[in-house]
Amino acid sequence: MAGVCKLVGGLVLLIGVLFAGACVTAMARDEAYAKAKLVASRNPGNVLYEAEFKGAQVQRAFQLVGAAGGALLGLNGLTLILLGAVAGRAAGSS
Repeated sequence: MAGVCKLVGGLVLLIGVLFAGACVTAMARDEAYAKAKLVASRNPGNVLYEAEFKGAQVQRAFQLVGAAGGALLGLNGLTLILLGAVAGRAAGSS
């Protein structure tokens, strides 16, 4: 039981960290967001540029939620690893 918890926890931790890293990398390399922000700030009151920037903000929000979800998934994996460690100690002491 302890080995299975550690194995599954390791896989979940790996998936969570990779997903969070991919979302953070996508946020860092998002040139469309930077361009839309720049154009909207240079043209205040222009509805077209503001709408484009709002769309880029929605995309950025989804990337941020994905990064947070990946971090939480990794935390769940770490919890499973620790649960497997506790289960291994409990099985060894009886």
